[in-house]
Amino acid sequence: MRLLILLTYFILSFSFLKAKDNPKDPHDDDLKGKNLICYNDSLSVDDWGIKFLKNNIVKMYSLNKSIYEIYQYNRKYRTNIRNIIISKNNKIEFIINRSRLVLGNKSCKVVLGDPLILLQKRIKSIKVDKKGKNRI
Repeated sequence: MRLLILLTYFILSFSFLKAKDNPKDPHDDDLKGKNLICYNDSLSVDDWGIKFLKNNIVKMYSLNKSIYEIYQYNRKYRTNIRNIIISKNNKIEFIINRSRLVLGNKSCKVVLGDPLILLQKRIKSIKVDKKGKNRI
């Protein structure tokens, strides 16, 4: 009986600590169905596509413009009144300002299309721009 009481006590205290570590913000919005594209004109800075899914999952696409590769990452997100906080293993990885839509040194905009397809189109336009500067 003592063992049962101790076990119950530890389970309840663990769940209380877990809830205390991750309190619910009153401005935590569900962004499911929203998409962002974050561009930077520099060819050495990656562009990003962000797709918000259900259950606070976000799918992020990173475009390496020097080798024309797109990488995909699955992360979790939460929001507050100012920011969208994207984390991996409960550690903050990215913060997007909600009013200015800025991710690091990239300007973002809300888009209707799939971010992956938009980044693939971006690869084509970068290739055309680079070839257009060739003189021979």
